[in-house]
Amino acid sequence: MFKVPSSYQTKKDADKVLFQAFTQRLREKGLLVKTPIRGSVEIALELSGYFFLFTFMTQIPPVVVGLLFVLLMVRSTYIVHDLLHKQYFSRKVGNLLGLIFGNLLIGLSGKWWDREHNVMHHTYTNAAEKDTDVQGFGGAIIGKHDSVKFIHRYQHYFFFLLLPAIYVSFFIQSYTFVIQKRNWIELLFLLLHLLIPMSVFVLLGAVDGAIVVSITYLGYGLALALVTITNHIGLPIHFGDDYKKYSWVDLQTRGSRNIKGGRFIHYIYGGLNTQIEHHLFPHASRFQLLKIAKEAEQFCRENGFIYHVTTPLQAYEEIFLYMKKLRLE
Repeated sequence: MFKVPSSYQTKKDADKVLFQAFTQRLREKGLLVKTPIRGSVEIALELSGYFFLFTFMTQIPPVVVGLLFVLLMVRSTYIVHDLLHKQYFSRKVGNLLGLIFGNLLIGLSGKWWDREHNVMHHTYTNAAEKDTDVQGFGGAIIGKHDSVKFIHRYQHYFFFLLLPAIYVSFFIQSYTFVIQKRNWIELLFLLLHLLIPMSVFVLLGAVDGAIVVSITYLGYGLALALVTITNHIGLPIHFGDDYKKYSWVDLQTRGSRNIKGGRFIHYIYGGLNTQIEHHLFPHASRFQLLKIAKEAEQFCRENGFIYHVTTPLQAYEEIFLYMKKLRLE
């Protein structure tokens, strides 16, 4: 075990050396290679699901159709997440497929997500002024109260009640981003997504169509939020330049939370349950993350890095109590 000196700068250097050796060990075990075949199978299954749903939509109860759309959109989100992290293919191929699975099938901008998530969030995890993933909900996640007082007085309840509306927020941010950047190709694919709900109304009529569309987008927002909020919320937030005193490895581990549950939870969470490993190795395929997790936990515990693991319910409890602690009295 490497003994870390007390100086912050020296510790940062030591952490870098430790992590480089750990990375090399994983590379030698073949755990950091791209997985194009597994990724291709996942993509094929996803597209087959959409084909099946549109083919038999009129023969399935509208509530079930909506829930199937939720499932497909969530899985599409995991795919585009992997693509933009270059886990399956090259950046060029990943960006192209990202237009299909992000802009077209989900209706959210891949480039917007790539900028906010891949660049800012993965670099400055839980840094209040830089990580846009923790700046939402009227500033409540970082202890600010920018919305009406009533909301922030009961924010620990409202936070969970408003989770289904997350899609609306992402939708607005996506269109704002692509228009400001004048990315007309992305805008075209975002507009093409609107053909999906329009087709639902054409095939099912006004009433059943409204049921399907409502369940689809509210259900998707809720399902996505219940997964993503467990990643970092409720863990230490760094204000100003406070994040600079930590090494990159230290910053990632202390700001991320893993979720127990083995392969089942790994499937439900799309690999985001192994959030610590994903932050340490964002290009590592999610199909390898459970194997990497066994190595990473030992690495972290042996070298003094925080390795926080909970069940899903424990994570939601931690988030609830965290939001309650920061509420406006």
